[in-house]
Amino acid sequence: MMRMISFLLFYSFLFGTNIPFKVGETLSYQASFSGLDAATGKLKVIEKEIVNDISTFHVRFTARTHGFADYLFPIHDVIDLWLDDKTLLPVKVIKNISEGNYKKTRETLLNQKAGYAIVNKDTILIEMGTHSPYSLFYYFRNEDLRIQDIKSFSTIDGKQVTSLEMQFNRGIQIKVPAGEFLCTEVTPVRFDQKKFKNDAKMAIWFTNDDARIPAQIWLKLKFGALVLKLKTVSN
Repeated sequence: MMRMISFLLFYSFLFGTNIPFKVGETLSYQASFSGLDAATGKLKVIEKEIVNDISTFHVRFTARTHGFADYLFPIHDVIDLWLDDKTLLPVKVIKNISEGNYKKTRETLLNQKAGYAIVNKDTILIEMGTHSPYSLFYYFRNEDLRIQDIKSFSTIDGKQVTSLEMQFNRGIQIKVPAGEFLCTEVTPVRFDQKKFKNDAKMAIWFTNDDARIPAQIWLKLKFGALVLKLKTVSN
């Protein structure tokens, strides 16, 4: 069943909308960690690159604390993703996580067609259409969320592959530093209803326009919650 869902998900891109971002787009966020407004976040489309003979968008997500919070509990997370420029599926992911005394670096190479991923030196079986949790920031920008009906697929984070069901909450009005936006909230939930590792969770509010920008992001990290609110958009 999951193989069929992944197949349909993959090919829905071929007849979908035009990708609503380009190289150079930078989304800057005002961020708070566990209630402290002392962090910043950024999503940037860096450049086009060829990875394993696939043309990709190299995108980067960063989150870091500053000021007092940087002394209390410093965060400096950098996640680089290389997304197939036709399907927006991840081809390569490099995670550099630094949260307090917790530090982790991991590289994942995904072969979507062959059905496997190499995590550091370990080979993990995956379904076609498998995402990184962070590639969802861009994946849903290529879908009309007002009529979205494909709700299930898999993500890989480390060596763990998780089947997810998307929950959509439409018509949500939010206010962020960049302005007020009517959004669709997307929340991944485990298909088996179990908790994520380290109780991790995510919710993303995409604007209900052609750009479908993630105007707000809520991430449950290992030691607290990070809330990112869109501040500026530049190209």
